[in-house]
Amino acid sequence: MPDDAPTSTSPTSAIDPGPSAEEALPTTGEGCPTPLAWKQVRNQFLEQSEEFSFTENGLTIGGRVLGEGTPLYFLNGISATPTLFCLAVWLLRDEFRCVILDYPSEARTLKQLSQSLDMAATQFGDEQFDLYATSFGTAVALNVLRDNPSRINRAILQGPLTSIQFSMAERMALGLLGWLPGRIDRLPLRRMILQNNHSRWFPPFDISRWQFLLHETGDVPIGDVARRVKMLRMLDFSQTLTDIRTPTLVISSEGEATRHREAAQELADNLPNAKAEEISNSGHVPFVTHPHRLVKLVRQYLHPEEHMESCSTTP
Repeated sequence: MPDDAPTSTSPTSAIDPGPSAEEALPTTGEGCPTPLAWKQVRNQFLEQSEEFSFTENGLTIGGRVLGEGTPLYFLNGISATPTLFCLAVWLLRDEFRCVILDYPSEARTLKQLSQSLDMAATQFGDEQFDLYATSFGTAVALNVLRDNPSRINRAILQGPLTSIQFSMAERMALGLLGWLPGRIDRLPLRRMILQNNHSRWFPPFDISRWQFLLHETGDVPIGDVARRVKMLRMLDFSQTLTDIRTPTLVISSEGEATRHREAAQELADNLPNAKAEEISNSGHVPFVTHPHRLVKLVRQYLHPEEHMESCSTTP
């Protein structure tokens, strides 16, 4: 098999089979749906999704694929694994073929990450596709929308970033971070920062879901995270936003940091074909805390002809 061909592998760890898909999920998507049993859904996701990996142009591109229908690609945050999207992807799997990318560790620039998305879509035969990106992933997405817009039908940018300038102290800390070994979970203040910024928006009926976030954002090498943070130095899309014509849904959440909310407003004001939505009573990771509400917005935006009735209601 050539080294640039996608290969399918099995999950590396033993996983309890959990209940069937029908038992793990409710059939309704409206009103107040039954909360997802995240452990069972994660297990089903890992069992039923296809893990892929291929090498091209010096980049090892991998991720997971689940579902049938029109292609929908996912770009995650700066220290997240593809599994963190499992709750939302599980709800979307009957309507979309969801491709969740894992950023190649060899990448050093946003342009290379953008190219990895392009190469993945080519490997799967998707000349055009829809795109969902969150946080750091929105910087990659904006790079694609600016430089290679013909590949994207419609984009969904949630918790976006449009510009960042690091202080001298932050640049020094970033330089030190790149030399540290091990996984990001080893950083002493990481859990406290996450606790302060995100924990209040998690569902009180399922405290264990917080541990899911901690694990899936902590199991990434510190060096990989440091390289991605460096990609954001002097990030500034403000002068090119009006040139991006791709239809785009901009999603913000009530509990997000100011810079994300300001960026969402900037996108809504300056992208020529933008629509804005806010998820109330939610934080920066609605695909973990409120997947039904997020998925409803995704479906309404990407397939409005199939969800006209639900479009008339407020999520």
